Amino acid sequence: MIKKFKFCPSCKNKLKHLSSRLINCPSCHFHFYLNPVPTTAIILQDNEGEILLVKRKNPPKKGFWDLPGGFIEFNEKAEEAILRELKEELNLTLPLRSIKFFGSFIGRYFYKGIIYQPLCFVFFAKISKLTKIEVADDVGSFSFFKKENIPWSFLAFPDIKEALKEYIKIFN
Repeated sequence: MIKKFKFCPSCKNKLKHLSSRLINCPSCHFHFYLNPVPTTAIILQDNEGEILLVKRKNPPKKGFWDLPGGFIEFNEKAEEAILRELKEELNLTLPLRSIKFFGSFIGRYFYKGIIYQPLCFVFFAKISKLTKIEVADDVGSFSFFKKENIPWSFLAFPDIKEALKEYIKIFN
């Protein structure tokens, strides 16, 4: 995982791997910890009990189904991040009071030779199937699925699959 980093970004000398998640530069004493990466996702359920999934337009996992969401930016709360992602991906604006926190889930995100560990903060909200949704950003399309028809084998990430399974178990 972290072994892909060979040279110091500060002084360009060879790095020393002190543990599976810590690298150190013996020359300039630069330290880097590989920690979980915070992300958000939201389970949007319509009044018929169907769940909205988005189809990924870009790698990783291009063409796979996912929940709307993404990476939390610097100086951004998880609640702010999910509202921003909804606007960016689906041109959907929800009031903060309409979203509820569901739980956090640990995933694996393989991108350009590095395996990242997302810590995904999952929210849920109810929406009307008549809500105007426009795909944008890194979303290719979207669809509503009955709980029994969720394409489990084609979900992009394990944390999303786990969150959906737990949600269905609780709210079925």
